[in-house]
Amino acid sequence: MKKKLLKIFAFIFCAGLCLTGCATVSDVKDNSGNNIYFDKPEYFQGQVAKVGDYLYFGNAYADITEDGFNYSSSASNAYLARVNLKSLSFDEDVLEDNYNHSSPEGIEKVNGDKLVGYVNQQMYAYGDYLYFTSANIHKTDTMLNDYERVSLFRIKFNGDGLQELGTFTYDENSTITLQQGSDEEYYLVIVCPTEVEEDEEASTYDIYSIKVGNSVGKATKLVGEVNSAVVADEKSSQRNVIYSYGTESERLPNAVSSVDYATTIVTEHDGGNSKTISFVGREGDIVFYSYADEIYYKDINTVSTFNPSINNLFYSASNISNVEKTGSGYVFVGTSSLMYKASLTSTAQKLASTSDYSDILFVDGDYVYLSNDSSIMKVSVFGGEIEKIVKDMTIISGECGYAEGYIYFYATRGELVDENGDALEAEEDSTYYLYQTDKEGNIQLLGQVK
Repeated sequence: MKKKLLKIFAFIFCAGLCLTGCATVSDVKDNSGNNIYFDKPEYFQGQVAKVGDYLYFGNAYADITEDGFNYSSSASNAYLARVNLKSLSFDEDVLEDNYNHSSPEGIEKVNGDKLVGYVNQQMYAYGDYLYFTSANIHKTDTMLNDYERVSLFRIKFNGDGLQELGTFTYDENSTITLQQGSDEEYYLVIVCPTEVEEDEEASTYDIYSIKVGNSVGKATKLVGEVNSAVVADEKSSQRNVIYSYGTESERLPNAVSSVDYATTIVTEHDGGNSKTISFVGREGDIVFYSYADEIYYKDINTVSTFNPSINNLFYSASNISNVEKTGSGYVFVGTSSLMYKASLTSTAQKLASTSDYSDILFVDGDYVYLSNDSSIMKVSVFGGEIEKIVKDMTIISGECGYAEGYIYFYATRGELVDENGDALEAEEDSTYYLYQTDKEGNIQLLGQVK
């Protein structure tokens, strides 16, 4: 009888493990020996997360658009990894001259099933979980793969409790952000293309929210078929998504409303305009929008209607992008140039031509950080020459992380040397691995090479 009971208990115990999952790595402790816990979400530009002394990252970069892309084989290299940045060390056989391009010891695999490290990567640390995106592996109704869809997951810092939160259509105008709601709880807010037939292309967007915390809610569709939308950020007092949409009126075809993603309450801001309104950015409660080939701004706390005037003209162009606040000013990409305005009403100053760089990485203090396929650069908002931080490498431009003064980027492995300083012949490896650099250009490979 005892043996039967033991077998039953063993079965129940094993079944419990199967349901809850098993930790793959240790918990992350603070200086007092307590588990690291984030009271509010932390964002590190998307490709990495810094948790205590550990960096969480996609070991390598996977190109979901390449011919013959295979999710499983890509995930076997572009898996979720972590490394303790405070204790980087190298195998005794590695020459000191080769440290910068050698994988450090102690790289741990947190999860090897999900592809982490690709063009649509977003990553947040909140509570004791890592929230991250991965390319969708659910087949379409016609049994085809659609890797451009994005699946949202969360996993504990110790690798336990992997959970899928939802899968969404995705394009270059989509956004996924983790923000506090008007109820002081936190929500993933997703703006994604409206679902259409497989052979059609979406022209409008849907807005979803998912409540997260100790438990996770279901994806809620807040509004469908909007033309453009901008989501509240950490500086916004209005915890909402403001959006434009089409009306049935031929005379006033374009209207503006907002939706509170915690309460789902919709507020009308403007019942209709004669020309198209397209939102291009939001910083706090200042929203930027295109109207009649001009860019205007509006504080949604003080003015509810969207009747453009010379008093709120921001920039003369049909479109701008990458609007970011720096101090009391704003940087943005205008017509073929990176621009800076010291205030909403000041004259725009050119910082760089778009031919000088490919992507804006982030803004920190008085500097804008840029990249192309061979370098990482910075330029001051007060003008001056573009300064190269990393150069002469083969880089995935536009994909990065940033934490505590270090920039994280994907690049092919640099050259190794022998005892005499001569270049070593190495097996050809076109994989892009994660590197880090400080602002002086001191690089270090962090990814585990094949």
